[in-house]
Amino acid sequence: MTSTTASRPFARRTSTAVAVALLFALVLGIFGGVLVGVSQKDYTAYTERATATISDVVRRTGGGGTHHGSTTYRIYLDYEADGHSFTRKRLQGVTTGTPHVGDTVELRYPPGQPAKAVTAKTTSRTTAHVELGIGVGLLVLAVGILVGLAVWGRRRRAKALPAAPEAAAFAVPAPAPVADPRLLPVPWPWEQVVAQLARAADDAPFAVTPLQDGGVDVTYDVANARWYTLFQAHRLSSTFVCRLHPRKPGRYARNDTLYDVEWAAGVGRLRGSGQVQSGRVWSRRRRVDYGIGTDGSVGRQVDVDFSSSDVPRWIDGVLAGSGWRSALDANARGGLVAAVVGGAVAVVGVGVVVAVVASR
Repeated sequence: MTSTTASRPFARRTSTAVAVALLFALVLGIFGGVLVGVSQKDYTAYTERATATISDVVRRTGGGGTHHGSTTYRIYLDYEADGHSFTRKRLQGVTTGTPHVGDTVELRYPPGQPAKAVTAKTTSRTTAHVELGIGVGLLVLAVGILVGLAVWGRRRRAKALPAAPEAAAFAVPAPAPVADPRLLPVPWPWEQVVAQLARAADDAPFAVTPLQDGGVDVTYDVANARWYTLFQAHRLSSTFVCRLHPRKPGRYARNDTLYDVEWAAGVGRLRGSGQVQSGRVWSRRRRVDYGIGTDGSVGRQVDVDFSSSDVPRWIDGVLAGSGWRSALDANARGGLVAAVVGGAVAVVGVGVVVAVVASR
């Protein structure tokens, strides 16, 4: 069996890089959503003015030092408006420059509501346009990262697509003799897993092909004329090849590849150019035909439900009690993580925009 130890660090680094990129896209999406939401606030009612004096400035620097990280300020004001006095009220809105105690700040607020005062810069349409532009830019960048990851993942999977299984030009390992399952330890040795699949395929329309690296391909046996009538009755035009590789005792990785089936002279073959999906694939297709049967009956003649789970379900049935079960491979795990995190970015981004707009 070919060792995969050398490739595992690279796979881990790749997974880490993808996770970091997805997290970065999530952060960009959140900030972009916040800015877009803030930019939609209508300040036309903020017609009253007041002048405030900065009474305190709390400075916070990221990284634990005065010369590292970004610096943020929490600014507190004292001001009077509409006969009310406000002491140490935290400043709300957009500010520029470095604040100092004693500086004055121009405020705007709705008539009769001086407690809602914000900086005059906040009510400027120019500020709103800048916030909107930056927010949209961040959202576009987040979506671009997700699209880039999706394209990269698709191309990577396309490069990893196996060639259509053909008759081997070299010798492949023969399955080991099938031992009495009752005498085998659980989980079974992998060689006995392959042998059990090959034995079970003798009386089923499945082909089991051992691979030189220790893996095994399992699919419908379209090249066997014995099953031609069955497949033709169901008009089988495509099939999944499930490639199994042991990862650790009791767990095997499964990669599903969809191939087109070409029929000629009573047998079929898998067309290499028909590879359209790879990884962990979920799909289902129902076909029902009505007409006159060969026995003269009228009604439903074909009722077949093709699913990507057909071959894996047969594998699971054959290996019941063996202690072996399927685990997601690297492509499937990466695709699933991308889908979940991508959905989270979209949901969180929309949720943040709605929450910000509603809060204002």
